[in-house]
Amino acid sequence: MNPPKRKAHVFIISDATGITAERVISAVLVQFKRIKPTFKRFPYIKTKEQIENILDRAEKLEAIVIFSLVSQELRRWIRKEKRRKDIYTIDLLGPLLDRMGRLWDMIPAFHPGLLKGLGEESIRLAESIDFTLKHDDGQGIKTLGKADLIIIGVSRTSKTPTSLYLSCNNGLKVANAPIIPDMQLPKKIFTLKRRKVGFTIAPERLAFIRQRRLEYAGPTDYLDIKSIKRELEYSHRIFRQIDGLQVVDVTHSSIEEIANKIV
Repeated sequence: MNPPKRKAHVFIISDATGITAERVISAVLVQFKRIKPTFKRFPYIKTKEQIENILDRAEKLEAIVIFSLVSQELRRWIRKEKRRKDIYTIDLLGPLLDRMGRLWDMIPAFHPGLLKGLGEESIRLAESIDFTLKHDDGQGIKTLGKADLIIIGVSRTSKTPTSLYLSCNNGLKVANAPIIPDMQLPKKIFTLKRRKVGFTIAPERLAFIRQRRLEYAGPTDYLDIKSIKRELEYSHRIFRQIDGLQVVDVTHSSIEEIANKIV
């Protein structure tokens, strides 16, 4: 019988996305079969105050702290703080900057964020789209708290295409969930401190859209105008229960127009 894997919290502090640093550390830790790492990335870190909060959390969890920071001042400050706190840290960039500087007898620029552009932007965009696809139509409730935006509304109010448009064009991680009469929305939607938008639509327009999607369907409440009105009334009762929710009327709007209203 194999012994249980040892859990290890790994905090990654970066003045950029931290994605490259996480990949480097992942490539190392995968060689240790008995280690089960849990990664937590802290991107775009610029101040000592931000880092101090992270180090306090790391100390409580006994986490390893990996930092990928160009700033000499911040790197020196972390080295000083680790002696004061009971934490283990690894400096990814500092030693390489020092060695390359001695090799070429040059002083590095020490300006954060010089390496960016298509690579990091593409990765962030891919992450946003991947998140949105995994949180479509009420999926991915466990990780709903990572969403930038949550969209709710009855069926066929353009939740999915709008979510994907916002991901592809604005880099947002969007979750959407359907409002279905007699079925409760996940409690997280009511309690999470995330931006939330509710889609509404004219009953006649919704009936028309549903009829087109179900061209060969027989008589059904899904297409019945009275049932649709009750469904929309129910959705508005839900909207009123959610603090700070923005209601967007999508009746005569294109996906781009809906997205612009939200943004």
